[in-house]
Amino acid sequence: MKKSWLGFSIFFLVACASAVATPTSTPGPTPTPFPAPELLQEVGMITYFQMMMADGTLLEYGVVLPDDFVDGQTYPVLLAFPPGVQSRAMVNAGMDYWAEVGQERGWVVVSPVAPGGVLFFDGSEKYMPEFLQRIEALYPLEGGQFHLAGISNGGISSFRIATMMPEKFASLTAVPGFPQPFDFEQLAKLTQIPVTLFVGENDTSWVERMTATADELERLGGQVSLTVVPNEGHVIRSLTGETLYDILDAFRAGK
Repeated sequence: MKKSWLGFSIFFLVACASAVATPTSTPGPTPTPFPAPELLQEVGMITYFQMMMADGTLLEYGVVLPDDFVDGQTYPVLLAFPPGVQSRAMVNAGMDYWAEVGQERGWVVVSPVAPGGVLFFDGSEKYMPEFLQRIEALYPLEGGQFHLAGISNGGISSFRIATMMPEKFASLTAVPGFPQPFDFEQLAKLTQIPVTLFVGENDTSWVERMTATADELERLGGQVSLTVVPNEGHVIRSLTGETLYDILDAFRAGK
């Protein structure tokens, strides 16, 4: 038994020495950890792609890139949730706020389509951790965080996603939007994120909910701004991309 153990020990030491002495090859480029998204279509300024999620679900999204976009360079990245049923048509509509001025000011804008029509506060939010990880691999984030925005149902979605993973976001803008009851109870998680809210004066039920949200964030010590836009309804037509990006640019890291 002792002889066998000694032989094994010598063999083990020789093998280790050989492993140390063997020269290693120069490592090649690190492979992308995710499959490349599939290009679907270009619609004006928006390019549509789709990703297959880990469970096999296809998640479509639109992207607007800066004019001078350079692959691998860091950019401010806006995750913009669309209104209504959160379809591709609603992504197109929501991009009226975000696309043109975002492109001019050097932002990457990403707007997801609700898979199977399941809204991003009614079940499809479960895809966001994986989706954001993959988007960040494609578009490295300025300051290491996304900016978050949404219109109507997109604003509600923004609160859901922000309370799920607040560390991922540098700002939240809702035009309009408010948290669902479950998310309202989680607002303490957002006290480190500047929250900007816009709502039309005539959109009375949303004014009430958004005022309650602003009051609660203020009570919790958060940074919140609520603007009730005179003579406007649910769709705030007088609000411009310039106004919104003036606010977003103020929240950029190092600005």
